[in-house]
Amino acid sequence: MLLTNKQVARYKIMSRDVCERYCTQQHKETSIIISIRSSWDPVKPNVFCDDKNNVKGVLYLAFDDCDMEDDKVFGRTGFHGGAMTKLDGDLVAEFVNEFYDKVDRIIVHCDGGKSRSAGVVAAIMRVKEKSDSDVWRMSSKCPNVTCFLMTLKGFGYI
Repeated sequence: MLLTNKQVARYKIMSRDVCERYCTQQHKETSIIISIRSSWDPVKPNVFCDDKNNVKGVLYLAFDDCDMEDDKVFGRTGFHGGAMTKLDGDLVAEFVNEFYDKVDRIIVHCDGGKSRSAGVVAAIMRVKEKSDSDVWRMSSKCPNVTCFLMTLKGFGYI
C-alpha cells in the first residue's frame, strides 16, 4: 500500500537534540511528542508544550535500545535491562489515540533518532495508516523490533 505524502509527513522520527531544538521554534502545525530516553539517563529531555511550538502533549518514556529474547535482555554491549515493555506500548497507544484526530503531526524521538523511535513510528503507522513500509525502507533507520512489537501490542494489533 502506498501512502500519500501527507500521511508520511504526519510522522517525524527525530534525535533528542533535533527534538529539543524543534520545541524552541515556532510551528503552525500542531503536534504531539513521544519522548524516549535511556533508562540510565537521569536527565529528562527538554521537550515541552507551549503556544509557540504548537506541541499539544508530550509522553515521556525511559527504556533502552535493546531487544527482549527468552526473558533476558540483550543489547549491543551485552546483557543489560530496560527494554520497552507492554506497559510502555499501552501508554503510547493511549496517548496516540487521545490526540490522533486533534493534531497534524506525531513526533517520536529517542537519543539518536534511529532505532527506538523508528520502531515506535513503524508500529503506529501500521495501525493507523495500514502500512509501515516507509519506515522500514529508510536507509538511515534501523527500527527496534521490540519497540515495534510492544507498540503493536499496546494498540491490541497483536
